[in-house]
Amino acid sequence: MFDREDFVWKGLTLHYGRRKAPVLTLIADATYPHLFRIAYPDGWTSTLANLTRAKDAAYEHARYLLRGQRQAAGPLAAETTPARMDPLKDKVLVFVTHKGGDF
Repeated sequence: MFDREDFVWKGLTLHYGRRKAPVLTLIADATYPHLFRIAYPDGWTSTLANLTRAKDAAYEHARYLLRGQRQAAGPLAAETTPARMDPLKDKVLVFVTHKGGDF
């Protein structure tokens, strides 16, 4: 669906095709400048990783983000698709605690 060849790195920004706006951006950490974080469009940042691992993760995260955009923009938009069942809806979660000893 979205191959690595579809993406282009321009410095530390990852672009899809010829789009001017980056899908994701890598930012160097202030304390450890040789480590990077992925900056997401909503302002969230990932954990630290070296440049190679950060770029590899950015590809996968970009593919995930774009897949969500494509599905929402498709012919079956969210308002026309049947509601999906939430597996935890109407379920009661029970937490059991154990004091002392082994199980």
